[in-house]
Amino acid sequence: MLTPIKSDLDYNNYMKINLLKILLIFVLCFSQSVSASQVLPKDIIKHTVIINAPTTGEVGKTYFYCRNGNKCSTEQVAREYYKNKGYSVMRAEYAFWKGMFILTFLDELYPANHYTSYGKTGIFHDMELYKEQQEDLIKKGAHIKNTDLKEFINLQIKKHEAGAYIRDLDEWELESYKNPTEYFKSSIVQEFLTRIDNKTFYKVVNRILQDRKNNTVGTPDYIVWNKKELIFVEVKREKEKLSEDQITWAEFLIQNKISYNVIRVVRQY
Repeated sequence: MLTPIKSDLDYNNYMKINLLKILLIFVLCFSQSVSASQVLPKDIIKHTVIINAPTTGEVGKTYFYCRNGNKCSTEQVAREYYKNKGYSVMRAEYAFWKGMFILTFLDELYPANHYTSYGKTGIFHDMELYKEQQEDLIKKGAHIKNTDLKEFINLQIKKHEAGAYIRDLDEWELESYKNPTEYFKSSIVQEFLTRIDNKTFYKVVNRILQDRKNNTVGTPDYIVWNKKELIFVEVKREKEKLSEDQITWAEFLIQNKISYNVIRVVRQY
């Protein structure tokens, strides 16, 4: 039942309250629409590529159709896009670069006389150890600028396999391989190690070295390459946001003249 309005004063108050309600709803709707969009740095926008794909009407990993007619995920659309252009495509996010970093500095961060405790301690994030070993770490960085990367990483894998368990190399499944170490021995990673130039590899692992706790996070989803170029690739849907860590990595790569793309998979109308 509506409450009767007894006077002009009551009527005015009634109208003010309703007007305030309308304004509040408008502000909330506007703020939500603003928060739904993301303003990215111009250099990242410049390196954004749009891919159109039909949608299935479903949600999750079967949201799009690939060109072969199969239902597929956003990332599968991006993989297909590059493969159809003749690129090799390799998964290369967090676990990949963390593993590559550990193998690179295996001798310095995981000396054999301490090997038995690595699965249980937080040695990877121990920045005090970084200070103690700084000179050796800098020497290793200089070494990988000029070495045969494929030969070097494979030698490091053999050292690790002859040693003890390291959680970040032995536990996490990666691209259907039981752990990163097994993935690193795969043909696609071996091809990558012959394709990436030493300076680019060094720049990536050296950035992680500066802050091992935070700088492993946000590395792009894929690395793709052909005979002419090698590109770091982040994959997103049309309105999906990049995290702050992903933005930081994107700007680092662009500023260091390392090829980088954001692939936006957009609904095809």
